[in-house]
Amino acid sequence: MKKIFLNQKLINFFEKIREEIFNNGFSRYIVDTFAPTFRFFSFILKNINKIYFFLIKKFNLKKMLPYTVIVTLIIFTAFVPENFKSSGDKKKIINNQTEEYTTNDPSIDQMLKKSFLTNDSKKLSLDFQQVVSIINLFEKSGYNLEKVREGAPVANFFLAKFPEGISELDNIEQRKRIFIQILLPIVLSENEKIIADRRILTTIMNRKSFKKDADWLNEKFQQYKVKNNSVKELLVKMDIIPPSLAIAQAAYESGWGTSRFAIEGNALFGQWGWKEHKGMVPENRGEDEKHEVSKFNQIRYAVSAYKNNLNTHPFYEEFRIERAKQRSGRLSGSISGIKLIKHVHKYSIKGDDYVLGLKKIIEQNSLQDFDKANLLVKRSGSI
Repeated sequence: MKKIFLNQKLINFFEKIREEIFNNGFSRYIVDTFAPTFRFFSFILKNINKIYFFLIKKFNLKKMLPYTVIVTLIIFTAFVPENFKSSGDKKKIINNQTEEYTTNDPSIDQMLKKSFLTNDSKKLSLDFQQVVSIINLFEKSGYNLEKVREGAPVANFFLAKFPEGISELDNIEQRKRIFIQILLPIVLSENEKIIADRRILTTIMNRKSFKKDADWLNEKFQQYKVKNNSVKELLVKMDIIPPSLAIAQAAYESGWGTSRFAIEGNALFGQWGWKEHKGMVPENRGEDEKHEVSKFNQIRYAVSAYKNNLNTHPFYEEFRIERAKQRSGRLSGSISGIKLIKHVHKYSIKGDDYVLGLKKIIEQNSLQDFDKANLLVKRSGSI
């Protein structure tokens, strides 16, 4: 049995060597293999007096010393480089992943990169480490949804994508909370862009002539698909999407950020596209169907496309008319998501059932509290 065991060990050993040479090339394997050995041999030479005293004087192993050194070098050469390679690969993976979770704020980015390497999360899977790191980051920075509900500003965190490990959270409430914390700042940021454009537009509308602003207006007419260059129609279309509605639709369509489409392509809102090989193919798509689920490089791009869809598509004209009634001349805070959900029934083939589902999500999670939320005003030196 011992002979079989040793034979298997030797087979595995040489199989590892073959695999390493195949994957990295012979020269690279030699460098990676012998570099640690030379460092180890250098260590022995530097400490030869201590080693000699320990082995010779203490244990009287003078005859065995050469054999001991040789065997040690062979073992070190064969197995230690794997540890070096493994730790190097892990560090490379972490560096690549932290790049995907940037926030557009250098000080926050530095905190985020450090949080990926904390001792507390070393035993967790790499995907789950991402979630733990982001949760810890939110806590350290004071970004708390309960405080937001009470009127505190929302922190300027703009993550590029959702962490894959979000589906590993056993606590559904915690999963929902991090989903909202990631999505809310982006929704508010995109709304701020729209509000800024509305201010410009209302200023233009108060002028007697639009000639000086023709270029800006033409750009917005195209963006919002306005016919006959009507500034009144542009004003109706150029408006925010209440955070409660945006979060509810994203939660419904993506399973609170856990769907394949959300993880692989930031497809939070289930938007379709018909350009072949540009999106992700649904598993249950019929043979005669050509649609794909649109994918995005960042969450922000998905949110922007979703808002553009509600603000321009003919399906949502009733939605925009009702929103204009709620507006009552104010720039923000007066538009209610719960009052608008019945006008997005065409967003899904489920129709009224879809509306009921959104209503349930908003009410059960008190998402209407976020309709009056505002982003933290950026100050130099703040995070």
